[in-house]
Amino acid sequence: MRAMLGKIGLTPGEAEVYEALVELGLSSAGDIIKKANIASSKVYDVLHRLINKGLASYTIKNGVRYYDATPPERLIDFLEQKKTDISKTQDEIKKIIPRIKAKRKTIKEENKVVVYTGVQGAKIVLKESIEAGRKGAELMGYGTDEDPYKDYLPADIEEHFRDQVKYNVKWKLLFTKGKWRSPSPLADIKYLPKGFNLPIRTMIYGDKVAIVDFHKPITTIIIHNKAIAESYKKHYKFLWSIAKN
Repeated sequence: MRAMLGKIGLTPGEAEVYEALVELGLSSAGDIIKKANIASSKVYDVLHRLINKGLASYTIKNGVRYYDATPPERLIDFLEQKKTDISKTQDEIKKIIPRIKAKRKTIKEENKVVVYTGVQGAKIVLKESIEAGRKGAELMGYGTDEDPYKDYLPADIEEHFRDQVKYNVKWKLLFTKGKWRSPSPLADIKYLPKGFNLPIRTMIYGDKVAIVDFHKPITTIIIHNKAIAESYKKHYKFLWSIAKN
């Protein structure tokens, strides 16, 4: 139960006390302290938080407070409230994004290299490339024999494909002759002669070059440098000129 309670947003202490309340029923703070193995200095704070979340209640008998868990259906109410709060926060963030962008424009962008470990970097590349494509940037990529995005991030790559269609964003993709073909809906694909070894998954968009290595640990390197990006584009266009459909 505690693991599931943690997933919906309860702290370990809150989950322990809530579980103790479920098992004990109406009980004093002393009983909860023993059952949940929580310090007496913390139990009242945890109980107060659970009460505020609608997951616990109390009654007073002979001047002593006794606590109990509210009906389990309140867990659903708690989740619904969290969803409402998140939605409101998203709306608030959307409102301040233009201000953040305006402030960002006053700062001179410096060349930089960002390295991500884990799937987050690979997701960022998908988002950034669509944004660049919507602004008119050419999107160029080297394909590989497998599609690790399909294996590791199937939902994200499907969303990327939908965004390509939605915003009419097209990729140019290079593969080795006779190798795997991209499911990208709007990709312009060419094949290089046999003997060419294509690099690891590399994507060029705007002033950025992204290299995604799906070998564990998954590593993504995003180079934000106009000169480097232009160099990659020049080399890519040469390969494109000798590749065939």
